[in-house]
Amino acid sequence: MCLSDKEALKIKETNIIMSVSYMFLVFIFVIVFIQFRWIQCDLNFQQTPLSDEVMEGNAHTFTCVVSGMQNQQQLMWSKDGEKIIKTDKDLPRWTIGNNELLETGNISMFVINRVVRNDKGAYTCAVVSKHSGQIYERSREAILTVNSLPRPQYPICSVSDINVEAGSTITLSCTSEHIEPEVSLKFMQQSKLLGGKMIVHNNDKLVDLQLELKVTKQNDRATIICKQSSSLLPNEFATCSVGPLNVRYRPEVIIQHTNPVLLGRETIVFCQTTANPPVTNHRWTFIPNIPESEYTTDETGQILKLFRPTIKQNGTRITCTARNNIGEQSSTVTMMVAYQAISSKNENVIEKTKNGEKHQTQNAGIRLSLDVVIIIASGVVLIVVLIVLVPIYHYCLCRNNDTATLNASGEAVTQPEVYYESRDGVILRHTIQDRSLPRVPTTEVYGHWRHSTASQVPNDLESHSYTYIDTEND
Repeated sequence: MCLSDKEALKIKETNIIMSVSYMFLVFIFVIVFIQFRWIQCDLNFQQTPLSDEVMEGNAHTFTCVVSGMQNQQQLMWSKDGEKIIKTDKDLPRWTIGNNELLETGNISMFVINRVVRNDKGAYTCAVVSKHSGQIYERSREAILTVNSLPRPQYPICSVSDINVEAGSTITLSCTSEHIEPEVSLKFMQQSKLLGGKMIVHNNDKLVDLQLELKVTKQNDRATIICKQSSSLLPNEFATCSVGPLNVRYRPEVIIQHTNPVLLGRETIVFCQTTANPPVTNHRWTFIPNIPESEYTTDETGQILKLFRPTIKQNGTRITCTARNNIGEQSSTVTMMVAYQAISSKNENVIEKTKNGEKHQTQNAGIRLSLDVVIIIASGVVLIVVLIVLVPIYHYCLCRNNDTATLNASGEAVTQPEVYYESRDGVILRHTIQDRSLPRVPTTEVYGHWRHSTASQVPNDLESHSYTYIDTEND
């Protein structure tokens, strides 16, 4: 296709205009880029915000100092990549102050007056355009970690089921807050650590310690405690508990009896049981069988009374079976019958020979037990003492009464049983005081006392007496 000269000229003019326009845009872009790079090169962070840890409720300040800023630029704070926008509810809690310092540049201080848990995060300071919000330069991130203690309502304990059967598995849970530093949770039973697994909730605000416990009869009536602690206060603990657990299990049976039992003597056999819920039925069985006429049981069935065990019942296996709502359990013992001689005159006694054969012998006399022998010996000694010692004592007493002292005329002289010696003395104030004596009734001193001594014969005993002397009559 051929174009006219007019059309070709028009196309040429259009291409020239487009080329000029493109070159102008490139020039403008280069100028803007150079200016932007010049601005960026002049910006310098003299001080950037620093990472820190702060206790919940305390105050904290981030500081940012930048030099080389232009009039159309300003400092902006952001948290986790989002611009911090101050709302009415934040007015009393944090403030942002911007100042221009001629020597060091622009300074901005982000002050949190009362730190809360939600303040944790990554904070940055950025230089932005006042009009467009374009970011020219950004500081490095400052990580704020907020340390706190769990609130008073924690920990919270729970259990999947408190009424279980032995051998089943229950799930224990202990819930607390997911905070910094992380709390320590432990399941304990009677100072024994049970373990568990820590699980953080999806909302990242709570944490659980979970334990799957296979219960046994030893866990019946047990209380399981969850102990919570924090490294901020290592010596203080908070606890919660679940229980007591109601673990149901089959009876445990133990047979108590004398072993061996005596031949022909009434014997008691007791079926001791431990169960939850309580045993509802006791049943006794014998191998070989014992006739019902030769034993009886009480109302509960726990006590078995054998009237007169015989030789034939030696080696009998006695079984007690106890049942409750969970199941039944049995215990078996073997009864051994001991042979003893029956002490009665002219009575045939069954004895056992070495080879196991039985034969009858004639009892030759009465066999005395050790207690009877001791009683007889004591009686004999008592009789001997009474017969021998009493006459001797009476003879000596009468002889002493008949003895008298004679004077030169041949008359009997009697000596008084008690006489007083002239060993009187007065204890004065200026002498050494006898503090075993009472004080003078009206003073605080130990007063005058007359000391008298009485002697008694023939036993040569002495008695002392003291008589108070009034100080006016010394």
